[in-house]
Amino acid sequence: MGRPAGVAALVALALLAPVAAHAESPRALASSKASLSVGYPNDGSIVRAKRLRPSPHLVILEKSKDRSYAYPSLVLMLQRSAKQIAKAFKGAKLVVGDLSAKDGGPLSGHHSHQSGRDADIAFYARDPKGRVVQPKKFVAYGADGKAKDKSGLVFDDALNWALVESFAKDHRAGLAYIFISKPLKARLLAYANRHDKHRKNVEKVQALFVQPDGAEPHDDHFHVRIRCPKGQEDVCKEQPK
Repeated sequence: MGRPAGVAALVALALLAPVAAHAESPRALASSKASLSVGYPNDGSIVRAKRLRPSPHLVILEKSKDRSYAYPSLVLMLQRSAKQIAKAFKGAKLVVGDLSAKDGGPLSGHHSHQSGRDADIAFYARDPKGRVVQPKKFVAYGADGKAKDKSGLVFDDALNWALVESFAKDHRAGLAYIFISKPLKARLLAYANRHDKHRKNVEKVQALFVQPDGAEPHDDHFHVRIRCPKGQEDVCKEQPK
């Protein structure tokens, strides 16, 4: 993919443009303190990222605690959805993996997650007794909903649909994609189509579901990505799926 400008140049533009605007108005001065998503998801950085923190509704994997930074609207979307799911399903907690490093940039184990617009989220699951669990790592599931690691965990159709439906209805963050394996995508859509109250949102959710060619199967977590923030078109760059 061609890059019209290097990340360093985009960062310089992002930082200098607000400075030039300082003399124009107090509003322009205030805007210079805003967070910025710079460059591409796989070649970028973040200016003034917001940190996602644990809550009664949300936990962060131990390995990801220093990788919990993102553009503010993504962090707020995760917090809103976690609270909403916990209210509807007793004992449910959103388990979040990697977002980005504090300043963005390359993140080990990922091609993307560089510009503060990506987040990895564990699937909601139940144990063999039907109890909601909070996994301490990502667990892969097959088309039958059973954990591939023979742990006995089961992919929770209702909870996972509630999460993606929540994301799809939350227009404040500007969600662009939900990466998920094709078998689990089919499973969730089949679940929603069996329930009248969910069927009306199937088209909206389906438009977000993606499994990029040549990428990992995303059978052990959701990977969500938001669009470039409005007004940052000069420094933030969209990346084709």
